[in-house]
Parts: sequence; structure tokens; C-alpha cells
Amino acid sequence: MLDTLKLTLEDFEVDPGAELQLQPASINAGTGELATEHVLWRINGREVRGMKAWHNSERVNITFNPRREAPGTQALCILQFSVPKVATGGNYYPTDYRGTQAALEAVQKHLDDVGIRANLKRATVGRLDAAKTVAAREPFAGYAPVLSRLNGKRTERRDYGNMFLFGNTRWEAAFYDKCEEMRRAKVPVAGLPVNSVRAELRALKASKVRELFGIERAGELVDSLNHIRAVYRSHMEEQLFKHELPDDPALSRSDLVEQLTVCKERSRFWYRAWCMGYAMQQLARDADALKYAVRVVASDPKTARRIIKEIEQGEREGLALQQVGPSSRTWGELYDELKEKVLA
Repeated sequence: MLDTLKLTLEDFEVDPGAELQLQPASINAGTGELATEHVLWRINGREVRGMKAWHNSERVNITFNPRREAPGTQALCILQFSVPKVATGGNYYPTDYRGTQAALEAVQKHLDDVGIRANLKRATVGRLDAAKTVAAREPFAGYAPVLSRLNGKRTERRDYGNMFLFGNTRWEAAFYDKCEEMRRAKVPVAGLPVNSVRAELRALKASKVRELFGIERAGELVDSLNHIRAVYRSHMEEQLFKHELPDDPALSRSDLVEQLTVCKERSRFWYRAWCMGYAMQQLARDADALKYAVRVVASDPKTARRIIKEIEQGEREGLALQQVGPSSRTWGELYDELKEKVLA
């Protein structure tokens, strides 16, 4: 259930030989003046200063964020990682109690190996992603019209084509094609369900982690997995899956391929033919009213005749599309499937 975690350490020590990259202050080439440096940490009372410092590995990213509002105080040590990726090398499958515990122990050991002495259990949880990957009946694109109809309270919906995001600056709900994301990252997907929809609930700030999950410290995470799962379900349902969608026919990817193929066999302008045919399918009962409206609005009879001729051609294309038959699924069925699997 847990995926990305962002943990903040305020109380830590850094060994003299720590494996960290340090960026010193930049120098103005014209004046030779140094940019403002910040205290990053102290070693035996000596301040180590610079613009920033970091250590990035394959599974854990560590950065030191200077406290600009308190320049004499050492920086915050920020860790960001995926719990299942640390535990197993990948984040398709969730980790159980033991896996989560093993992942946190591995991050603690990584800190020690890098040369950062701290108690990870005392770290503040600054971000928490609860995630679920479901095997869907349709490709991700088939659910796009359903996802585009969801809307939560005080949320903004963003559609990136291969991802839908809902939320605000403090939390997000994300839906995307998990296998496509893995392919782009050059991660093998052989053996995984082809239609894998990923759903994530992201608390993006420490205050939201406390508000949503009631968690403040990393040491509370392992014993809170059942609670996190319950909050994920309740929040996703309350915010997004509270609608009812009509039982209008839905076009699946295979439906569209078959319809476009029919149009291509009839016309070299097959996409335009499909657009007209599909539109006239929806307007079949109102075709005569549409022709009347065209005659009223057109600037001259010749223009009206030309447009009406296109409408009649669209009616013929619409009749040709009927041989494909109606979709086997409706918007309501797609919505119910997604709701059931995401909240399971």
C-alpha cells in the first residue's frame, strides 16, 4: 500500500568521511563576490557550509535543505524513496508488514553506510503515497472518459493523456497506466497484467499526512498499514467515487479500431467519414431538425445544399457504423469496475 515516502531529519550527525556531494557557493565572475552560503551540518563543532549537498543512489535520494529563515541552524536532511522499490527492487506490487519494515531498516542502514548518524524512526513524514495497482478489463485509455467525469471537493482535475490528477497543493489522487510508466523507465513488464491501472493517494505535506493519516513520525508507519489502507479507501471514495454514471454505450479501443476500419474501406477520407458518421449516429432522431436549422442559418441556398449533402453522407456513414454493433460496456459499467477495484 505504501509507495513514495519523504522523511525529514532534524537531528543528525555527519561523519567526516561521509559520501556526500557538496556544492560550494558560486562566485560572481565580475566582482569575485561569493553567493550566500548556508550551514549544512557541523562536524566536531566546525560548520560545513555550502549552497546544498546531496547523495543519490538507485533507491534512496538524500538532500540537505538549508534553513534560510534560520541561517545559523544546520540544514534539514530530506530522504525520499519508494518503499516497495527499496524492499524488492520494483514498485508494481505493494509490500506487506514485513516488507515495509525491511525497507525502513534498509534505509536506516543506507544512512549509516553513507555516514549520516540519525534515528530514522524519529524522522517527520513529509509526504506519504498510498498506492494500489489493479488489473483492469480495458486499456487505460478506455477509462479516460470515466476519469474525466470525476470531480472532488476543492480539487482541480488535470488530464495529461496518460495520467489524471485530482487534488490541490496539499494532496493528490493520481490514476495512470502503470505498465506504460514502467516501459518509459525501461523497466521490464513481461508477465505483468497488460491493463494495469495505478491509483495513488498522495499526502504532499507533513500537515496533510497528520490530518489524513494521523501519522507524524516514521516509527509509526509499520504499525499503521491497516489504518493507511482504510484511509486510502475512504478518502478516494469520498472525494472521487461518489457519483453515478449513466448507462450510455462506451466505445472501447477495439470498438474504435473496428469502426475506423469500416470507414477506411468506404472512403480515403476515412477519419472525416468516421467523425461525420459517429456524429450523425448520435443525431439520428434530430437529422431533419438539423437540416432545417442549416437552411435557416446558411447565408444562401447553395451553401445550405452543400452542408445538407454532407449531413446526408454522414447519415449513410452512420448506418455503415451500425454493422460494428453497440459497445459491450457502458460508462456506468466501466465506472463501477474501476470503483470496485480501486477501493477493494
